[in-house]
Amino acid sequence: MQITAIETLTFDPESALTETERDVRITLLRVHTDEGVVGLGETFPLAEMECAALHGPISDHVLGRDPRGIEGIRDDLTTYFNYYGHAGAEFRALSALDIALWDIKGKLADEPIYELLGGRSREDIPTYNTCYDRQYDFMEEPEALAESLLGEGIRSMKIWPFDGVAPKTRGQRISNEDLQAGLEPIRRIREAVGDRMEIAVEFHGLWALTPAKRLVDAVEEYDPIWVEDVIRKGNPEAYRRLARSTSVPLCLSERLVGPYEFAQVIETGAVDVAMLDLCWAGGISTGKAVASMAEAAHLPVAPHNSGGPVLHFANAHLSATIPNLYVMEAIRDRYDGWHRNLVTTPLSASDGRLPIPRGPGLGTELDASLLDHPDVSVRTTTL
Repeated sequence: MQITAIETLTFDPESALTETERDVRITLLRVHTDEGVVGLGETFPLAEMECAALHGPISDHVLGRDPRGIEGIRDDLTTYFNYYGHAGAEFRALSALDIALWDIKGKLADEPIYELLGGRSREDIPTYNTCYDRQYDFMEEPEALAESLLGEGIRSMKIWPFDGVAPKTRGQRISNEDLQAGLEPIRRIREAVGDRMEIAVEFHGLWALTPAKRLVDAVEEYDPIWVEDVIRKGNPEAYRRLARSTSVPLCLSERLVGPYEFAQVIETGAVDVAMLDLCWAGGISTGKAVASMAEAAHLPVAPHNSGGPVLHFANAHLSATIPNLYVMEAIRDRYDGWHRNLVTTPLSASDGRLPIPRGPGLGTELDASLLDHPDVSVRTTTL
């Protein structure tokens, strides 16, 4: 069996097909084989860069290879990318490839991916909602947003109320006024719904250590389930110092790449919840490795899930199988929104929980109409 083609689909930034926030551009990947089995993958957010890696060095290394040799392909590409820095667009592209190869492997076995990873360890998947919400802005209408989520059975939410003020000082300090403004939506949610809603606070790695301590101290009274990526990655010792200053659980990090970076951070003892992004960190293979690493350190895992429908399904398979799942991120405006424009089978939450995907491989397919859609650019590199 051979890989015969690498095919990417990218979308016009103004297209209604992918209603993403900021400048996130999804790349969907299809890996073709000589037996007609096609694997589906995904990465984001810089489509041009990731496509250059997929149609350049990745195609050079994988065309003609057996797609079933996932670990060998992963290691060969990791070794090659390490020659000039290992991370960035190349690893995001490798992540998409890994997901697609697992999709192929599941289809060949006529089994869901989670069965190939050891079988499921739960009947459904607990989720929390990251509040990219078109109806309610969490800074302006936090009470209405929380009530709306609770009305759908969603009992955990994540917001990032301090991001807007970080650029004022490049994250080096925060004024009393800005601190109180950031705390306001958290306070209002607590006053409106009490402890019926769990709150996670995201900081997107925008702060230096000194203001980070102050920020975490300030949100502690509202009992967050975690604070996430408070400081920029790169110095595990700084996170150890932050952990020593607080009892609030620290979650990190969607920005870590490969098992080695996760090992270094977990070994500091500063992590309370391990979070990884399958589209950035190395795909399902890395996700399973990191989950096992976290389990050995008695840590739960909360997969990052802020992309498209393929990432959503890949995370569901990982979440179905790992025993140390804490909760899986989900965005209701996406799984009930534009995800449905791209794949044949959506995966929606009910009462705050996702069903285990059904069917072989990922359990969903690319909507074939996209191949001829005027908002979609298709590029193919063949053997």
